[in-house]
Amino acid sequence: MTCEHALTARPTRPSSSTPVYKEECTQCFDNQDTAEGVDVCLSCFNGGCPGGPYNHAHQHSMKSGHYLTLNIRRIAKASASDERPAKLTKLEIREDTGADDFEYQTFVRCWGCSGARVESGLENIEPTVQAVIHAVEASKGHEIKAWAEEVTACQHFNDLSGQSPRDGFSLDTLHQCSACDKRENLWLCLTCGNVGCGRRQYDGSGGNNHGISHYEATGHSVSVKLGTITPEGTADAYCYTCDDNKMDPHLAAHLKVFGINVAAQQKTEKSIAELQLDQNLKFDFSMTTADGAKLEPAAGPGLTGLKNLGNSCYMASIMQCVFGIDRFRDRYFPTAADHFATCTQANPAQCLLCQLHKLANGLWSGRYANLETDSEGGLAHQAGIAPSTFKAAVAKDHYEFGTMRQQDAFEFLLHLEKQVDVVERSVNSGNSNPNKVFDFTTEERLQCLGCQKVRYQVQPARSVSLPVIKRPIDSGLAPVSLAECLELMAADEAVDGYQCPSCERATQAVKSTRFASFPKVLAVQVRRFELVNWVPEKLDISVQVPLGEVSLEAYRGQGIQPGEEPLPESDDAPAVAAAAPQPAVDEDVVAQLESMGFPRVRCVKAVSKTGNCGADAAMTWIFEHMDDPDIDVPETTSAVPNESLAPINPAAVEQLAAMGFARDRVERELRGAGGDAERALDRLLSIPDDDAAAAADVAMDTGAEPADDSLSRSSAFELTGFVSHKGSSVHCGHYIASVRHGSGADSRWFMFNDAKVVAQDAPQPEQAYVYFFTRVD
Repeated sequence: MTCEHALTARPTRPSSSTPVYKEECTQCFDNQDTAEGVDVCLSCFNGGCPGGPYNHAHQHSMKSGHYLTLNIRRIAKASASDERPAKLTKLEIREDTGADDFEYQTFVRCWGCSGARVESGLENIEPTVQAVIHAVEASKGHEIKAWAEEVTACQHFNDLSGQSPRDGFSLDTLHQCSACDKRENLWLCLTCGNVGCGRRQYDGSGGNNHGISHYEATGHSVSVKLGTITPEGTADAYCYTCDDNKMDPHLAAHLKVFGINVAAQQKTEKSIAELQLDQNLKFDFSMTTADGAKLEPAAGPGLTGLKNLGNSCYMASIMQCVFGIDRFRDRYFPTAADHFATCTQANPAQCLLCQLHKLANGLWSGRYANLETDSEGGLAHQAGIAPSTFKAAVAKDHYEFGTMRQQDAFEFLLHLEKQVDVVERSVNSGNSNPNKVFDFTTEERLQCLGCQKVRYQVQPARSVSLPVIKRPIDSGLAPVSLAECLELMAADEAVDGYQCPSCERATQAVKSTRFASFPKVLAVQVRRFELVNWVPEKLDISVQVPLGEVSLEAYRGQGIQPGEEPLPESDDAPAVAAAAPQPAVDEDVVAQLESMGFPRVRCVKAVSKTGNCGADAAMTWIFEHMDDPDIDVPETTSAVPNESLAPINPAAVEQLAAMGFARDRVERELRGAGGDAERALDRLLSIPDDDAAAAADVAMDTGAEPADDSLSRSSAFELTGFVSHKGSSVHCGHYIASVRHGSGADSRWFMFNDAKVVAQDAPQPEQAYVYFFTRVD
């Protein structure tokens, strides 16, 4: 039919940078392979499902007034291969049209006319229709951008001089390592033309390290991987001095010295990014029982797998554990339809609340957890859902999580909590924030060994980072128990050079940390990494964690005890000011440093002293100040700063106040953060109520009873989820999750390995990196 809306429409075509959501609905995981296909809005290019139980396309049209959509349905051809489509590569990024394996059916519909089909070929609409059909899907656009931004140039390529082919060099020598018989993964030294094989990998693949051996012998730091050179003048390049993948902006000129014509080259080997992605996807935690029996695939509500987007297993494992927590599931799953109907964000793909609801619905509805059939007619693993829009929303503008590189799972958990805090401020005054299940307080006790007086302070917290004991044995490192790790956490630490306000001189002190209250869900990171020559290396230590009930009562703080005398406050500051929290620091960086084995007080101080300039700067500060007598002394605010000296941006005030924070507090935190809105937000989120926090500190100093029920809360916990890591570094390898569903005799464990989900009758938490314990009330 021809309708008035179609005749009068003047839609604009999407540019190359415009996100076009044409493969999947932005509010559920229905996609162009489903029976109804996907409707792409011809005004804003949002993707919506046009049928089924949700009909988000119609809902979007009614809310936005965008009536015209392009329906796209993909149908597999009868001769289509059962193999997975080829992965997107870094140096050969191209659009996969699916012309060989699929056919596409498209038509324009008008939701202003009850979803009726519109006459095809209208000249005012057809250019936009064709632009949408040929546009790159939004999720692929994010991946291309993220991958392209990973590699940069360095001065060693820019300043390369003294190039000269070594004796005996010829083009015939480029086909084999100069020191062994390797003919693949070869690296050409751009200084002398030596050909060396790559590094030996953990699984025996790669090479024999002759490329790096040449650098160590000669100091020639820059090289290029033969086989990855393209006619466009790109290739994998590496700088051994920087110890990182780099880009050679002068590749053609540098290769010409050795008689290599870039224009005549063809890429014959996989790039580093492709190999890394392949290796990560090959990681496969045992899918068999101890006696070799194959674990059967599982599917259903709460048992939906998450496809690996390329180094995204750190996110998938955390999200499976997080949505295994009742509070998170109940917050976002049953309310998904209500949120979509009332959300005021124009683009659902960029609304984190929309994407949290979408992911919760995808995981718990059971709609997308369908076991497939293998070639022999048996049950095979489900395809899973791709959390592309969620990743783009939660990682927006983040310098690490926005890339396609592997990341630390615990750091992602901290980042997720912060993002949820921000968006939940605008909903029900933050009262629905599921992060509250992680909230608890710690009691920090400090005692001067000179006068024996003590000081107690209560600090808010959301997780615990536990050290492990490194005990070498013949077969490696001896196992440790969870209790031993908790004892280390609660043990006294020496504080040298403490400036005691009672002794009025530098003395020695001891400090310890215990629980002042217990959370509903306790998130625990085990610090399995140590620094070796400034490089974090993984400690392969088995941590014996019971699957049954664990009591934390022995680690509960009791406040000031009879016979203990409080330390006096500083003469130049009131009592509450002395207990004021430290200036806002980037908690993500603090956690990253803690995971390397540094004490928290050093991490906080280093990040604060270096002005939140990142982990590298903070780590350098720690090493430079290792011998400082007050390195382990927490910084305190001895006086109220002169807030009038720090100017504030009215736009930043409005931005933070719109999140639900009191305006006077926003202005105060902005001044304290030097006008930095990001630091002020960290402060606002980490200290919900200054007065309450100060009152809690005073209560601990005086021995007064805390106002909440912290002393009556149960200290019994049960393990309900954990994230395990395989590999030598947090920046490579693979993460999986194990989650307990149900409780008591009806509980059962399941393992989530990206899209694969299996029942796990004998979970193995010994090698886990992040644990989730639920309080037994």
